[in-house]
Amino acid sequence: MHINIVGAGPSGLYFAYLMKKTWPAWRIRVLEQNAHDDTFGFGVVLSGRALSFLSDADSSVVERLLAHMQTWSDQHIVLNGARVVIDGSSFSAISRLVLLEQLQKICLAVGVEIEFHKRIPDPASMKDCDVLVGADGANSVVRDAFPQEFGTEIVDLKNYFAWYGMKKPYPAHTLTFLSRPDGAFCGHHYRYTPAMSTFVAEVDAQTWVSSGLAGMDEVQRREFSEDVFHTTIDDGDFIDNRSIWRRYRIIKNARWSHRNAVLIGDALRTAHPSIGSGTRLAIEDSIALWRAFQAEGADISAAFNRYQSEREPIRDKLNRAAELSITWYEGMADKMQMHPLDFTYDYMLRTGVMTRERLTRDCPQFMAQYAAHAGAQTHE
Repeated sequence: MHINIVGAGPSGLYFAYLMKKTWPAWRIRVLEQNAHDDTFGFGVVLSGRALSFLSDADSSVVERLLAHMQTWSDQHIVLNGARVVIDGSSFSAISRLVLLEQLQKICLAVGVEIEFHKRIPDPASMKDCDVLVGADGANSVVRDAFPQEFGTEIVDLKNYFAWYGMKKPYPAHTLTFLSRPDGAFCGHHYRYTPAMSTFVAEVDAQTWVSSGLAGMDEVQRREFSEDVFHTTIDDGDFIDNRSIWRRYRIIKNARWSHRNAVLIGDALRTAHPSIGSGTRLAIEDSIALWRAFQAEGADISAAFNRYQSEREPIRDKLNRAAELSITWYEGMADKMQMHPLDFTYDYMLRTGVMTRERLTRDCPQFMAQYAAHAGAQTHE
């Protein structure tokens, strides 16, 4: 069996590793258009559940990654300067570059072939392989070669965002919400090394215009964002790494495979970051496809069918949660006048996945604080 994987991101590399480790005689090649140390973005955050899922596939890989990770057990919601701590969470973060380096190493150790600076102009011409895996992200050339066959649908959302780096180690995964005369602003930030954090700045559609962001260039937008979040970043500077303000784009595909080609990760379905990192979901896709081959062996068509039939219900559940979360963020301006505890409680329940009962079980300290607040409000 000869498998070509387009894209040396986390999902492509992890799938390559699992396949080669399971079938050493199969030829597994990863083809990447960029250099081995090119990456866009800063840190990757993974929940405890995500690490558990990865560990079920290969615990040694998770142990290897944990040596390079930052971990914490709280989430912070900051509304106009008031901080609310949510206990019971489990998060870890790692530099995206370090993550890629570690995955490259384990791939090479088991015999995966990785070719960098290898651009694939026409995936339809790649007839030298039995399986072609599109693990090449939201701008997938594999998917875009067969848009009708995959049933590709692209939807631009309303909010705008940009990814920055920050030389400040935040103590927890934090969401900072600011309500100002010129609009509603949100910052998602978390540390991924002892000295560095990722900082994602986000605004709703109205703020994009009312704040003047729409008419600025990228340098002006970065400087404006530094001013908006100056207390959060201690008057520091954001770090650029192709940090372009843009709208969230949701890409869906009705069919996950076509002939010998199959999609995983953002090539298959982009994920809104408010329900978990796209990296986590992409790696889970790679594990699901590997398990499908474990069940079906060299029967490619059967493996593809099993992959979609078993993974799709999980993805659909996440998609529904994402749609509710997207709606919440697009309407965040209307919620910022709430009391910080009410706001946080509303945020935690926004997708329907989390319930009051589950919050009470998993986040007892937060819920005790919220219950005391709600009781005081009732008796006023």
